[in-house]
Amino acid sequence: MFKPLSAIAVALATFAAISTTAASAVPGASCSIVLPAKVQIASQFTVITARPGSDCAASGMTDASWNVSPSRSGDFFSFAAGTLNSSYTFYSSWSRVGVLRAVETGATNSGGYLKQNSPTYTVKYATWAYLASSRSGSAVHIKGLINNYSKSQAGLVRGTGRSVYLQRYSGRVWRTILSRTANSTGQFTVAFIQPRKYHYRLIVTETSTAWSARSATTFG
Repeated sequence: MFKPLSAIAVALATFAAISTTAASAVPGASCSIVLPAKVQIASQFTVITARPGSDCAASGMTDASWNVSPSRSGDFFSFAAGTLNSSYTFYSSWSRVGVLRAVETGATNSGGYLKQNSPTYTVKYATWAYLASSRSGSAVHIKGLINNYSKSQAGLVRGTGRSVYLQRYSGRVWRTILSRTANSTGQFTVAFIQPRKYHYRLIVTETSTAWSARSATTFG
């Protein structure tokens, strides 16, 4: 038995109305992703973890996902109801450092779609700074060394060309007394006349791919 065309039209209209309602955004309901603002890469594999915001559970979230951009590996975060966190592995030799963004790709509850955020987070290589001092009479000799992680096969490399500041502790504050650029082996040396002994430390500035660093203090 064939249904009249009018009945079929009504059925299609009803289905369209239901589909539109299911796909519509739920007013005032949201689901946010929470990420660390800064991620430090200090090994070949680094797990980057995110968690759902409290608004996800409050909105009755059933599933939510975000893609990582830019990403060479199709990295993403995904949550289901009750999921406490989601993570992906950052490969130092392959993945990109810099400012990354979690791009919303969909979040729902039983009533439809939820509003999502799209936060950024910064991923860079770790830096290590070392400082040593020695004295000869009234002359102070300072030697610094900078290493940083990299995407190379070796992983840890010398901080060639890194900008550094030498600071001295005086009057209960740290004061910058000179700036230098590390040589091709990530080192710098300096000597000056200073009859009194002071505490010194080294500050390495941040770059587009590596975080800043501060050495332990040396007394000389």
